Amino acid sequence: MRTRVKKALSAVLLGTGLLIPVGVSTALANINDANSGKAESKSQTVVEKVDQALFLLGTFDAYTSDKVIAILQDSPEIELIVLTANGGSINDRDTIKLGHYIRQQGLDTHLMANGVAASGGVSLFLSGARRSVGEGAHVGVHSWAQCSGDGNSRQCKQAKDFPRHDEAHDLHRDYIQRMLGVDDFYWFSITSAPHNGIYWLSESDLRTFQITNHQLAQSLQIPFQDEFEQEYKRTCHNCP
Repeated sequence: MRTRVKKALSAVLLGTGLLIPVGVSTALANINDANSGKAESKSQTVVEKVDQALFLLGTFDAYTSDKVIAILQDSPEIELIVLTANGGSINDRDTIKLGHYIRQQGLDTHLMANGVAASGGVSLFLSGARRSVGEGAHVGVHSWAQCSGDGNSRQCKQAKDFPRHDEAHDLHRDYIQRMLGVDDFYWFSITSAPHNGIYWLSESDLRTFQITNHQLAQSLQIPFQDEFEQEYKRTCHNCP
């Protein structure tokens, strides 16, 4: 079911420690059983399979990709990755590795109705060959920044403060270019909100940047409702 070739459309979310940098296909090498077991025990991301869909909840960490990829390799019937309440990524490289794997497998992504995806959560969502957002869901973006110092002396340089030709943009911009075909959404994202803020995309934004390119006909039920409600409150405390 995953052999179909789909049009490469995607984009990326930006943030300090929450934006996934560009990886290469060689980073998607086979995962051995030992690594898979480690991922299962260490990853804090909640993952549950329901029929042909794989539901994800929570922040993506350094073990999320191994955990999810191991399940996908053992479950060739899965065609849809469902995000529920996903607010970011602790390990950006791990998230982009998973994003590339999802795209290579031709899988679709869907953000649950009344769910939320922000920062790295949106990055993974955009890896879907076909992407859909349920009614009442929130999609949030912001800039990345390079910060130094501690406490009151902490200094952060926002992405927009780097010249457009600076190599600091390359990882994020190149990911958008590879997935979406253009980098417009990258430049929009880094000016939409600072690294410690959030900009919630409008329906017009979703269409303009082709963040969504599909409408899911079926109705989905979250398999972990209690955990979802708790995570939603943490992730969407300032949703419109």
